[in-house]
Amino acid sequence: MRHPYCRKQRASAHAPAQRTKMAAPTEADLAPARVAVGTLLDNLGLSAYLYAVEPREGRWAVIVECATESGWLLAGPELLAATRGDTDAQAALLAEWRTRLAACKTD
Repeated sequence: MRHPYCRKQRASAHAPAQRTKMAAPTEADLAPARVAVGTLLDNLGLSAYLYAVEPREGRWAVIVECATESGWLLAGPELLAATRGDTDAQAALLAEWRTRLAACKTD
């Protein structure tokens, strides 16, 4: 309970943490984001895949489906920070996708 003369309210231990504000992705950013994701997926050498890029939580979310021996595998959504030319972020995402999409058919 808060004391009636206290003006400041303490944050509860169970209260959600404050998020830093990010600029929301715009339609103008969609094309470069799709190109970046397509380039990364091409580098994996997958034989058949589909992907979607959509705004989520102030960044781009990527959902990937790829063909496997027994059907299709769904991976994602991944929050994509690698669209701005950050080579370290691109390499980290590519390494993560290599392991998560290992069951996918390749060329």
